[in-house]
Amino acid sequence: MKNFFFYTICFLMQIISLPINAQGKWKYDFIVPDNGSFVQAINAANRRPDKNKRYRIFLKPSYYRIKGEGNTISCDENGKNISFPSPITTLTAPNTSICGESWSTTQVENCPQHEGLNVTSTLYLKGADSTYIQDIELWSNYKNIPNPYANSSVALNEENCKGNILKQVSLLSTKNTYYTNNGGTTYLEDCRICGTTDFICGGGTIMFNHCEMKMLPCGTTGNANIVAAPATENGKKYGYVFVDCYFDGEKEQDNKFLIGRPWKNYPKCVLLNCCMNVNPASEGWGDYYQTKPSYFSEYNTTDGHFELLDLSKRRTSYNVNGQLTNISYSPSMSDEESENYSINKVFDGWRPDNRADLVHPPVLKASGNVIYWDDIPEAGCYVVCLDRKIIAFTTQTRFTIPSLREGACYSVRCANWYGGLGPRSKDVVYPFKESK
Repeated sequence: MKNFFFYTICFLMQIISLPINAQGKWKYDFIVPDNGSFVQAINAANRRPDKNKRYRIFLKPSYYRIKGEGNTISCDENGKNISFPSPITTLTAPNTSICGESWSTTQVENCPQHEGLNVTSTLYLKGADSTYIQDIELWSNYKNIPNPYANSSVALNEENCKGNILKQVSLLSTKNTYYTNNGGTTYLEDCRICGTTDFICGGGTIMFNHCEMKMLPCGTTGNANIVAAPATENGKKYGYVFVDCYFDGEKEQDNKFLIGRPWKNYPKCVLLNCCMNVNPASEGWGDYYQTKPSYFSEYNTTDGHFELLDLSKRRTSYNVNGQLTNISYSPSMSDEESENYSINKVFDGWRPDNRADLVHPPVLKASGNVIYWDDIPEAGCYVVCLDRKIIAFTTQTRFTIPSLREGACYSVRCANWYGGLGPRSKDVVYPFKESK
């Protein structure tokens, strides 16, 4: 009996340790625009009967301007309550992937006419656990004005979502670009977030790994940029965690911008090994006059030349309802304290960095009008490219070229289990040299 339990445990451990993307081949459930629009794709994901099975959406390279769902919503504006068609597209279903080719070629944009945290989102993830987004840009373009400066317009709103992953995603707006609404857990890797004031705001445990925070000009407002406004919920060990991130902006923001300010609840925000291409103001953090942070601290922050910044003047007291209150910790983190912010510790029992690994491409071979390759077990799907443009999706390891053209370059990319594409293979050029 002991041996039975021992071998059973070993078997289960082997299954758990298998790469998540080594689980058979599949085809994308919805391809935009082939099967319909972006909004139709999200609606299809919401309506599917089996929400325990992953639903994969692929957006072909294009610029998608969306109107949203169009249902009537309202807000207060200039002292009046007004109603208007919603510009928001809402995903409520869990286990959904939304993937494109790259954020430079695949952009989803809405143009809200009224500002506000809850009335503008290009994409609203409402309880949509285990959402995976890769290689797209979400842009909330307020009133179709590229630089509205201070208007609140949300590109991505996540409300009560657990286990979400954003990889190589760009979020673009001005104020409140990324709203981590009411908690949840999200991991971002190799992403870019652009905005002016409080352009990352809200609650939850959110890790930014190797991401870029791009500060846009504040225009005629006269304000300095503020990157983050955390509102971490009571009892959460971690809030916003920036690791190996890059902060960039305009020259006029050098030595003026603020890393963050406390919004509400028990705000937590830390920076570890982050690089500032433009430097923050010496105090580092802002004061919102309502609450003090539960924990705002930095470790090994460097300037654009990778020289350590002087953190000795970082803020140590905050104005709370008119009374100056000191913090009980150091704004400069010790070596020992920094060890508490590994992915293993922030996301106990969950390794999103491993789960979102990209799959390396195969080595292509060719004969006649056929390209072929060895199977990659970790690949869920193969994408065939002609002159670097996607022309076909297949679960097979061969592709017959329908129309031959001298000088045409063919390559293949592999999709990971979630549906995110890895790098391209080396090209094979027609006419092919026969592979051995």
